[in-house]
Amino acid sequence: MHSQSDLKLVKKKNGNTVHFTMVDKTPFESDCDGISDDKERTKCLEKSLRDQILNLIDMDYEYSGEMYVWFTVDKKGNVTDIATKGYPSSPEFENDIKKAVTELNLTKSTYRNRKVDVRCYTRVLPKIIEPKK
Repeated sequence: MHSQSDLKLVKKKNGNTVHFTMVDKTPFESDCDGISDDKERTKCLEKSLRDQILNLIDMDYEYSGEMYVWFTVDKKGNVTDIATKGYPSSPEFENDIKKAVTELNLTKSTYRNRKVDVRCYTRVLPKIIEPKK
């Protein structure tokens, strides 16, 4: 789990890039709009994003570790800067996560009524991933 200092670090704005928990509307579908507590909203958004990524992975993996994925959704709704990190490393799993991110149904986002690049992040929890049906 990330610490409060990590959370503060990723929430900082970097030029026109804003963390996905701060935007007016996230670039992916979620049921987290009614949550006002920042910590709970972040957990909800990360889970929603994680579930959408896992639903796009076709293979079974018996991975017992932690996998993290970061990516940016630009002002046009395109995915850029995908990065993954696993503890332990699993290049095949990481590649499937990157592929799934490119298949997400993403849209443009705004922050305070202006178009922005949005940095998204989630931790893929350790579990056996079931193939999509």
